[in-house]
Parts: sequence; C-alpha cells; structure tokens
Amino acid sequence: MASDQKRLNQVFRHIQRIKTSDYPVIVGNSIEGSGNYRIVDRPWQELPEPSKLAILQDAVDWSGVTNRDQATILLSEIDPGKITDAQRSRLIDTAAAESSYQEMLREASARGGIQHKEDMGIER
Repeated sequence: MASDQKRLNQVFRHIQRIKTSDYPVIVGNSIEGSGNYRIVDRPWQELPEPSKLAILQDAVDWSGVTNRDQATILLSEIDPGKITDAQRSRLIDTAAAESSYQEMLREASARGGIQHKEDMGIER
C-alpha cells in the first residue's frame, strides 16, 4: 500500500514548520558540582540529532504514511550517523519489515492469493 500523497504533502509542510521553531534545551555543567542548570531555547539546527528524531516522530501526524516512507523521511531529516545504533536500526527495520510484507503480498497476488492448508490438498 502506498502513502496517501495528500498526507505526504501535509507531513512535509509540518516538518518545515517544526524546523523553523526554537526548542527548550537544558544546559549546565555538573562537573563543577554546582548543579547550575537552566533551560534555554535553541533553534532546530542546534538540537542534538536524537532530539530531532524524537520531535519528528512524536509531533508529526504520520497517519496515511507507510512505515517505509516515514522511515525514509525521518532518515533524510536527521544525520543518521549521530543517532544511537538502536534508533537507526529501528528505523531501518521498520522500513525493511514493511518492504518484506509488501513483497510477500505481491507474490501471493501474482499466484492467485495465499494458499490455505485446505487448498493445498492436506488432509485433516
């Protein structure tokens, strides 16, 4: 199943709005032991990549968008080399799992559908 083109356009517009905003970031130094932390607003470009990924995953309405397209969009909006291995693997697995499922459906469709045990002549 392909992503709804209208939804994809909405997603891209929402991401552009997200990237023009500032976001709260906790800054401080615990090495000195002062515990002097404060919250400051930072532009999108200064956010760490894992934070960018989390914001995009949570703030964007991904309904009508396939997992594969979502993973592709997310990977294109962040630097994949700067997120954790687990985050990167999850995105890649999400895209690949859907791809495998789609391939299975295509193959089943080409041979006339998924065969059930009854159809294969297996007796009970």
